Amino acid sequence: MSVLLTLVAVIGWVGVAVQLIAYARLSSGRLRAGSVSYQGLNVMGAMAVGASSAASGAWPSAVANAIWIGIGVIAIIALRRHILERRLAAARRKAVAVAESSFRRAARRSVVSPAGATTDGDVAVAIADADGPASAQPSSESAVPGGGGGKAPTRPPGRRRTRRRRRSQLAA
Repeated sequence: MSVLLTLVAVIGWVGVAVQLIAYARLSSGRLRAGSVSYQGLNVMGAMAVGASSAASGAWPSAVANAIWIGIGVIAIIALRRHILERRLAAARRKAVAVAESSFRRAARRSVVSPAGATTDGDVAVAIADADGPASAQPSSESAVPGGGGGKAPTRPPGRRRTRRRRRSQLAA
């Protein structure tokens, strides 16, 4: 019987230690009062202290710890629900952002069939003249840099062209 009482006392002391650690971490700013970790430590400590109190016949302490457990469990449920709602809202925002960016990308890629395309599948590339609107020429011509006759590009070797032509320039 004395081993059982010793075990019950040790469980109670461990519960008190857990509650004190939770409170010390809260006071030092290492835990937030609205965190599941803090509430979980409080519930575990209250369970140990409540079990020890009930086994020792200290009913007022056992009832107080049972109430403490109830408050902690309710707080954990509310925090979990709040965390789940935040995650769902973030997922919705991300899905909307992804959909919008794919829509914008698709809108940028959608190009009407270029003028001057040949029947054998060559794609025409629109080239802006220095003195006039854009004209369409087949891609097999010197429209592609280094594709034949004409002057070499003025950009340094190894650097790709970074400026894209806009659809409004192609359509004009």
